[in-house]
Amino acid sequence: MRERLTNAVALGASVGALEFLFRTQPRLGFGFFEQATWLTLAVLCGVAVALPAALVARALRPVPHVGPRHMGLVLGALLGLHSALYYRFELVLNASLRDPMVWGGMLALGFAGVLVGLGADRLLRRITRFLPVVAVLGGLFGLFRGMPPASRGDQGLNVLLITWDTTRPDRLGPYGGSALTPALDGLAAGGIVFDQAVASAPLTEPSHLSILTGQSTFEHGVVSNATALGPRPDLISHQLQDAGFVTGAVVSGFPLHAKWGWDQGFDIYDDDFSRLPGLHRLSLVVALDQLLLPGKTLRERPGVYAERRALRFLRTRADDRFFLWVHLFDPHGPYEALPVDGAPRDGQALDLPAYWPPPHRSITDEAWLVAAYDAELAEADRITGVLLSELDELGLSEETVVVMTADHGESLTEHDYLFDHGDHLYDPSLRVPMIWRIPGYGANRVPCQVGNTTVAWTLRSLLGLPGADPALLARLSGDATCQDEAVVSSTLGARFVDAPPVDWSYRLPHEKFIQHGDPTVDSELFDLVQDPGETRSVDSDDEHRRAGQNLEALLGGAQVIEGIAAPQLDESAMEALRSLGYVE
Repeated sequence: MRERLTNAVALGASVGALEFLFRTQPRLGFGFFEQATWLTLAVLCGVAVALPAALVARALRPVPHVGPRHMGLVLGALLGLHSALYYRFELVLNASLRDPMVWGGMLALGFAGVLVGLGADRLLRRITRFLPVVAVLGGLFGLFRGMPPASRGDQGLNVLLITWDTTRPDRLGPYGGSALTPALDGLAAGGIVFDQAVASAPLTEPSHLSILTGQSTFEHGVVSNATALGPRPDLISHQLQDAGFVTGAVVSGFPLHAKWGWDQGFDIYDDDFSRLPGLHRLSLVVALDQLLLPGKTLRERPGVYAERRALRFLRTRADDRFFLWVHLFDPHGPYEALPVDGAPRDGQALDLPAYWPPPHRSITDEAWLVAAYDAELAEADRITGVLLSELDELGLSEETVVVMTADHGESLTEHDYLFDHGDHLYDPSLRVPMIWRIPGYGANRVPCQVGNTTVAWTLRSLLGLPGADPALLARLSGDATCQDEAVVSSTLGARFVDAPPVDWSYRLPHEKFIQHGDPTVDSELFDLVQDPGETRSVDSDDEHRRAGQNLEALLGGAQVIEGIAAPQLDESAMEALRSLGYVE
């Protein structure tokens, strides 16, 4: 019996090492010890399947033609399980588990795996002594295959782009807010603060695409999360990579996962949300996730883990010319920086978003939740401060452009829309912070309105990339007349339905116009000078008609709607987005 168990362990370890070899990727940027941890976890998962299978094989000893083939049964269990899980989670994710093609295919593959294992029993017995060699070689090749890209040794101006999710500027110190943000206060004191920056969408994916391409949503065609990007040569990551930068990203939210195409142009794209590197990329753990995790997948990671990954990038790439994008998801609801046990629960519970967990949904005090939101901002600020301090310690501060901005804001109580975003195009969801620190440039405040598309175009101008515009540099230094940009924004009028209506807005400092995709909903026009809270739509058909013509001119005609990309959802993605509040 001991020999059988020893052989089963060797076989399980071999399969685990081979799965690690199959799953590891250089773009994750894992170091040797992180990869070794992942390899260890993969081997343990293989052994966790092989040992029970060996015990079952022992129990089946009396069964003719089956019982004696104990190694074949163990191999069959490993092959059947992995092939069935691969089929389910890699090939037919778009289909329901109730679909006969899904459960029937999984059963067929599992049965076929057992048959193959039984048929290979005699051969397996002959090569049993070589299984440890297979495990070792699989692990070594995996460690080699997953090595991050080599250093390029180029020198020049670096870029650190930090995007906070779900951040409205009026809560931050540089904009007069009450949240404790000493890192941003220091960044703003010696940097360039844009007082009126506006997002192109109140959703993570389309807005980040605008930040990284310099295109509004009507130009790049993405208006929703869970949209496959396809080839995007206009991503600034491509341009910087071509210019010799080592390009890296550490993202923290499911809408920016590489499955949507966000890793293109990046040498390192770290979207591994596991607390232990690689854990949730293993087939056995993925299956357990479907049973145990509310979103059926890891939907985000706390900023402290993104902080560690970003610090590793900075330390290992200090001798390279680099572009690092760090995305912090912490400010996104539910707010968890304050202990929820201490929240007020006397009286009527607030109408919080449906995706918030039960401990939050019984809260009765709006002020407590606003304070909790501020605490999330303070945590994002702490992490930002750590990254800025690391630049100082590495001697890179005078060689690195730092940009801090956000993808969109958050409605705290405005328009009876409590602690959420994505459905409306009002200012609480669209106004964002934007702060730059540029070597050679002094402190300045830019009062004119800009869109978040200005990030990519300004970086191109600073770094001499195609599309450079000297006027943008003059604006940064305060030498140019500040001219307001009309900013077009969009969101879905309904989520995840066939041919969803798209709501559009344009904003100037003195007015905001919103045109709803649903023709039964009236347009809205706000005088932002007299009504900055956007509470009363201007009551004039002529003014609405004029504003509608202005919006159509900015969009370039109604044909833009035809180019809008639709989300591609599987069950796992749907559950993850539902847990984040992006699916009703």
